[in-house]
Amino acid sequence: MTATADAGEGIARRWRPHWPLAALTIGYPVWWLLGIAAFMPIAVALVMVAQLRHRGPIRLPAGWLWWAGFLVIAAVSVFTLASDAPGAVPADAGAGRILVWLYSLLTYLACTVAWVWIANMGRGEVGFVTLSRAIGWLFVWSTLGGLLGMLAPHLELRSVLESVLPGSLRSNAFVRSLVHPAVADVQSILGRAETRPKAPFPYANTWGSIVALTLPFLVVGWLAHGTRWYRWAGAPIVVLSVVPIVYSLNRGLWACLALGVVFTAVSLARQGRRGALVATGVLLALAAIAFVASPLGELVAERFQNQHSNDRREQLLIQTVEATALGSPLVGFGGTRDVQGSFASIAGGATPECPACGVPPLGTQGHLWMVIFSQGFLGAALFLISLLIALARALRGTSLASRVAALVLLFFLVQMFVYDTLGTPLLIVLLSAGIGWRERPEGGVLLGALTARVARSWRLIAVLTAVGLAAGVAASLIPRPRYESASYVLLIDTPSHLPVELAAKEPRRITIDTEAALVVARQTLSRVADTASAQDAIRRELTISAVPTTQVLVLTLTGDEPDGLEGRLLSVTQAYLETRRSYLRTRQTQVLAVLYERLAEVSGLGQRAEGAEIETLLRAIDDNLLTPTSAGEVVRTVPTHRLPREIPVYATSGLTLGLLVGSGWALRRKSRSV
Repeated sequence: MTATADAGEGIARRWRPHWPLAALTIGYPVWWLLGIAAFMPIAVALVMVAQLRHRGPIRLPAGWLWWAGFLVIAAVSVFTLASDAPGAVPADAGAGRILVWLYSLLTYLACTVAWVWIANMGRGEVGFVTLSRAIGWLFVWSTLGGLLGMLAPHLELRSVLESVLPGSLRSNAFVRSLVHPAVADVQSILGRAETRPKAPFPYANTWGSIVALTLPFLVVGWLAHGTRWYRWAGAPIVVLSVVPIVYSLNRGLWACLALGVVFTAVSLARQGRRGALVATGVLLALAAIAFVASPLGELVAERFQNQHSNDRREQLLIQTVEATALGSPLVGFGGTRDVQGSFASIAGGATPECPACGVPPLGTQGHLWMVIFSQGFLGAALFLISLLIALARALRGTSLASRVAALVLLFFLVQMFVYDTLGTPLLIVLLSAGIGWRERPEGGVLLGALTARVARSWRLIAVLTAVGLAAGVAASLIPRPRYESASYVLLIDTPSHLPVELAAKEPRRITIDTEAALVVARQTLSRVADTASAQDAIRRELTISAVPTTQVLVLTLTGDEPDGLEGRLLSVTQAYLETRRSYLRTRQTQVLAVLYERLAEVSGLGQRAEGAEIETLLRAIDDNLLTPTSAGEVVRTVPTHRLPREIPVYATSGLTLGLLVGSGWALRRKSRSV
């Protein structure tokens, strides 16, 4: 660490203090092609730490206490990675899940360092215009990458890092999205193939997030306060950006831009700059007329007429919140989880022919939902409070820097409902929070004083943490143990019994979801339970799922007692199969009656009867009689076993509460601004 610090100090003497951020933004296309762009905020944060170590006392900005609590939960949530989430695919915490958690934690820490770094860099060292110019480069690369994505949407490259990674990591979808450069996603949002640009970022929504967050900085650093070169380069970039912005079909980006127009108008009105307000209104009106008259206006209108993704997002966020509330409400599950089945079918899932048939993991499609699912409601509350404090501080400022910081924070409050912004977008957001505090630097707390206060109270913190951990473990032992047994049933496709040319209509295929409903139907459960209350009890304890993209139905029965559980599940399974067999026999009998009736009609015609038709009917009857009426078979049975107690969730929740209470008590004399 000493060598790193010395190197950082030496470079800082030769280069301007903002060089780490400039290296990230100006060199972003290079990092993208190398496959390391997603990890560059972490590398930049290490340099910022080296710079901060050789400065005077470091001040933590307002809101630091709430954010520190969030970081604590993000760290300890590693202990809940192996816990099952309701509605998610059960899985152990393998190396892949741990790596994703580690990446998330390190990225949060890197963004925190950037927040503290800019808050402690004086305006004379890293001026706001200088900072804006550096961040504005990301808007430039986004625009050029967006245009490239529209011109060559299928262009993909193999990054340097991707080439050296082992195959097990390259095959991981999350890792591949970070290290595999691709310029666009081709999707069918409007019922046809549309190109959604994303270069030089991993996702189209990340592209939209960066465009919105960096545009205010480009306007300030390149257009309003830039040199002639910056103005000449920035103006065409802004004009060209309109095309990929519209063709991205990115409603979150459009909402942010609309909010930016309203915020700018209100700011100009509050400052009494009527001339600037009128000029802005005229320019916007002319731009709107030109936009509506162009094909871009029709594309936007068509996008708002096709909002089918809303239902999918709504279902996902509801399931995310419900899973967190039922499974781990305080500290979450440490990371995302794959959904069991899909919203269309319990056996749904992505396939090579239909990659969109799968459901995004729980805890995605919005940073807020990711925080809720990964760090629980407590973590989400701490996360939001710290950012709202930063926003309130920026809104009270009157400088240009304060207004830009407030606007970027407002953009994030919109984006967090629809975008996954972990990484460079969150880095920009926390830099903005630090800028807003730097404009009004009253309050905060010295890092050295904080460290000393914690060191003096370490025994109290340790005791309360241990008490919380013990209480959590004890709470996990209070509920009665639960037991479970499962059976896997391979279904046989429903036979048609009748050639299509002889049928009135083609028989409708029965789906696996219909079979799941048949399992808990009255005609099935009445075979194993006499009363309605007993049947309802079975429905409450029975869980029905399926192996994705197969015809294998999974029946799982839980109970408080192990005795007889497997037998009851077998009875339910056999009752279901018998109900299905009964349906098939009835259907076979009905079809045979139709065939015999038709044969009698044809035979009564005497010599006028066509031999070919009679032969066809006889063959159909034979085929029908030989068609099996078996419903399926049990291919696997999981013996009754005791379900593991959710000790990790309870223990981690207790440990977190004890640690937060102990730390809060030790820091009870904190300044009023935190």
